[in-house]
Amino acid sequence: QPQQVVNHDDNDDQNQFDSIAPHPYGVLPGGNVYMEGTKSNNNNSTVRQSCIHQLLTDDLWQQILQYCSGYDLGSIVQTCREFYVAGHQPELWRDLVLRDIQQPQYKSQLLQVKETWKDTYVYRHYYLSVHNSNNEEQATMKNIKSHQPIPVAGVYSDTYFRTHLCRSFRIPSLWLKSPSLTTHTKRKGQVPRVAHSTLSLDDFLNTYERPNYPVVIAGAAKSWPAYQKWSNMEYMKQSTPHQLFRATSGAAPYHANFTMESFYQYCCQSTDLEEAPLYLFDRAALQAGHPLEQDCIPALHESCPYFNPLEHTTNGGHDLFQLLGEGKRPDHTWLIMGSQRSGSSFHMDPNATHAWNAAIVGRKRWIFYPPGVTPPGVHPSPSGDEVAMPISIGEWLLNYGPQHDAEKLRRGALECTVEPGDMIFVPHGWWHLVINLDQVNIAVTHNYVSQSNLSTVLRFLQKKQDQISGCRDRQESIKPEHLYQAFTTELQKVHPQWLQEAQDKANAGWTCKAWTDDVQEENRSTKRKKPKKKKSITKKRK
Repeated sequence: QPQQVVNHDDNDDQNQFDSIAPHPYGVLPGGNVYMEGTKSNNNNSTVRQSCIHQLLTDDLWQQILQYCSGYDLGSIVQTCREFYVAGHQPELWRDLVLRDIQQPQYKSQLLQVKETWKDTYVYRHYYLSVHNSNNEEQATMKNIKSHQPIPVAGVYSDTYFRTHLCRSFRIPSLWLKSPSLTTHTKRKGQVPRVAHSTLSLDDFLNTYERPNYPVVIAGAAKSWPAYQKWSNMEYMKQSTPHQLFRATSGAAPYHANFTMESFYQYCCQSTDLEEAPLYLFDRAALQAGHPLEQDCIPALHESCPYFNPLEHTTNGGHDLFQLLGEGKRPDHTWLIMGSQRSGSSFHMDPNATHAWNAAIVGRKRWIFYPPGVTPPGVHPSPSGDEVAMPISIGEWLLNYGPQHDAEKLRRGALECTVEPGDMIFVPHGWWHLVINLDQVNIAVTHNYVSQSNLSTVLRFLQKKQDQISGCRDRQESIKPEHLYQAFTTELQKVHPQWLQEAQDKANAGWTCKAWTDDVQEENRSTKRKKPKKKKSITKKRK
C-alpha cells in the first residue's frame, strides 16, 4: 500500500524548506571550504583547489556532461572526487534512459524501473543491448549490484548543494495537518473548505463558480468506487493490462510510456531524489467504458450535480465544449499520478477553462494567485504566450517561498491541502501550483466551459489562437483556427441566448483580468505601430 508522510514537529516549519537529508555524496556549500581551511591548520593538511574548478564552473561541467554516453560517464566518475559527484547527478542518467527508449524498437516504453536511474540504465544496456533481448519484463538484475552513493570529503559546490536542496526540500508539517471545514465566508489566505453534503447547486454556482473563486469540496469523491479501489495497486494493474501511460516533466528531454506497474515502481522504489520528477498526465486513460472511467465518472454525475456534463442545458451550461463532439473537442479529462514532491509548476488552465480536480490517493498542496496577480518568480510575456519561471517546484520554494509567505495576504494568494476523497474547483484565470505530498498520489481532473466563463473562452478562441491547446496533435480534433467558428455554430443551435450574451461581453473586452490583448493588437487599435519585443525562452533558471 502507498505510504503517507508522517507529520513532523511544528518546529520544522521555522526552516520549512531545508533538506530532509544530507547530500548523498557528501557535498557541502562552497563557503564551507574556508571553514575547512581553518580546521586544516590543526592537522597540518591543506585544502587543495579542485583541478576541474580551475578550468570551468560546475554549471558548465554539468552542461558538458549532458553530452556524454553512459560508458563515458561511467569512466569519468572514476577519475576524481569532483567528477564522481558531478557524474552521478540522477538527471544525467535519467536523460540517458529517456533518450535510449526513443529508439524505434522501444517505442518510448519504460517497463522496468530500478532503484536509481543509473541502475535502470545499466540494466537496459546490459540485458537489452548486450544480450540482444527486447523482453524487458523478463530480464533480471541478478549479477549487477545497485548503485550506492559514497559520501566523499572535500567537495564544495553551491551548484550541487543547491540542486540537492531543490530535490529534497522538507514538506512543512502545516501542509500535512488535517484541514478543518469552514463556512462559505472567505478567509484571507485560505481556500474555503466546504462539506460536500452541505454544498447545494445554487451555493456552488452563486458563491464560487460565477464569482470565479476556488473551493475545496470535502468528501465529494468518497462515494466513488475509485476511492475504495485505487489505493490497491493490484487492482490498478489488473484494470490496465498492457496499457501504457504517458509521463514527463518540465526538465526531461523526452516523455516515457509506462505501464501502471512500472510507474508505481518509479514512485515507490526509486531512491533517487530528482529535482523535477516525472509526472503521469494521461489524456487517454479515462475513455468512456474503461474500468477506471467507470470507477469515477458515473459516480461524479450523482455526487456533484454542478459537475454533471449530461446536464448541459441546465446548471449554468456545464461542459459546453461537449457540443463539439468527443473526438473533435480539445482534450478535457486526465488521469494524474505522481511521486512525492512531483507536481505542476505555476500555470493557468488551458483555453480559459474552469476545472475540477479530485484527489483519490494521496494529498496535494495547492497555491493560488488570483487573475491579474502574477506569482513571484513567474514572468509571462506581454501576450502570455511565453512564461519564464524556475524549472522546478523545489527551486521556486527555495528562491521565492519566503517572498510568497511575506506577501501572500496582501496580494490575495490562497493555499490549501486537498485530502483523498476531496475535490477542488479551479476557476479560470487563476495561477496555481500543485505539490504531491505522499509517496503515491493519484487524481482525476477535468477542464470545462460553462455559462460563467463562456465570454472569456470565446474571446480567447478569437484573440489567442496561438495559445489554444489540446487539439493540435489529434487528426480528428478541430484545429485552433477553426475552433471559434465551430463552437459558436453549435452554441447557436442549443443556447442562442447564452451565445449572444457571451459574444456581447467578449466584444466589449476581457471579463477576466488574467488576459489582455497583446502589444501589437493594442498598437493597431490605436494606430500606433511599435515593434513587439521578442521574449527569451520560456522556463529558465534564476
